[in-house]
Formats: sequence, C-alpha cells, structure tokens
Amino acid sequence: MDRNSQLYIDKAREEILNQTFELTKQYLDVHEVEIENGLPRVARIDHDFCENIVAVYFPIKGERFFLVINLTKEPNLDVDFIYTENAHRVYLTATSKTKSFQELASYLQIEPLKGWSIGERENFRGKDHDHSRIIYEPIENEAYGLDEKLELLLFDLEKDSKGIIGLSKNSYAYISVCKYQYISGNAGVGFGIEIIDRLYKLNLGIDIDIYIVGKSLKCDDSN
Repeated sequence: MDRNSQLYIDKAREEILNQTFELTKQYLDVHEVEIENGLPRVARIDHDFCENIVAVYFPIKGERFFLVINLTKEPNLDVDFIYTENAHRVYLTATSKTKSFQELASYLQIEPLKGWSIGERENFRGKDHDHSRIIYEPIENEAYGLDEKLELLLFDLEKDSKGIIGLSKNSYAYISVCKYQYISGNAGVGFGIEIIDRLYKLNLGIDIDIYIVGKSLKCDDSN
C-alpha cells in the first residue's frame, strides 16, 4: 500500500470508528463493516472518483453492498460525504448441453476462464451438471459500479469479437448482471444506444438480476 492511499484509508477508517457524521451513525446502527486484523476492511479505494474526491469502500458484514466514505483530496484531506454503493457482478457466460467446457473455451482468446463441463459434479447440490458453462469475469471485486464493469467487459470482448460471435452462434451466450441493491436505493437500470449497439455487434444479449439487500435505517422504519 502506497503512503498516499494509506492516508485516505486511515482517515476513512477514523470516520467508521468514531462516526462524526450522523449518516455514518445511522448506517452502523443497523449494520457492521467487516473487520480484518482489528480494523475496518477496505474493499476498494478509488482515486479517480471525481476531480477532487477519493472514495473508500468498506464491505458490510453478512451483506453484499458497501459503505463508502468520500474524502477531499490532499492537502485538504477530510470526510466529504457518506453513502452506500451496490455490489455488482458483470460477466460473460455461455452454456451448452452438447459441448464441453474445453470446446466452449476453444472459441475464445480471452482469459482467465472458469466453468465446468456437462457431467461434472456440482459441489453444493451433489448432482452432476446437466450442461456445460463458461464464465469470463474480468473484475471479481464487487465494489465497482455496473457501468464501470460493463465498459471494461465490453472492451475486452471487442478485442476478441470473432471468438465471441463464434461462441454465441454455438451456445447460449450472454452477459449476466447481478445487482445487489441496498434496500432504500434506486434499483433502476438503463443502457444507452451505444451500449446496445456494442452488444448487438457482439451478438450478445444481457440478463439482469436485482437482489434487495441490507436493513432499513431506523429513521426509515415507518416507511
């Protein structure tokens, strides 16, 4: 960890531990941040959040969303605002009942790839898979916005557009979005024409699942 990042992390942790903002107190009255080595665990620090702001993301214990502390940049380092950020997964996936994992992977030049072949044992249900699946997920860290993740994924896929189109013509291929939405947030999702055009050129659809997570703030209990 570089010294510059550590300064922002220390200041953000100070707000978590001492809670000088009323909003921090309200969130932590009904949630806990994850602790690592005796300190609030940091999932991400974003130095490019905006021109004069650094954002530090703290995962919530037992939940899939983040408490974010916005800090003004040096030399006036201070807490600016506190809010929640949804967790996101965005990845390419393809399934087939006739092709193996290796056969699906053979279409692509991107990596790393995860998945399984038909007939392999499912770990959590103890049954054999009735289909093969391949997954490409360039950012596994969930502390990124949907737009950020989708942009990077499409950028990677476009570098192997021939392979992606070949995969989509020989399997059920699409982009999967899992959005873990804090209970009082805006669950809306929208895509501009540019994103739709890029998906069309890759011969890919998009599937979106939204999960509502977290506990209401006590001041919201009457709603």
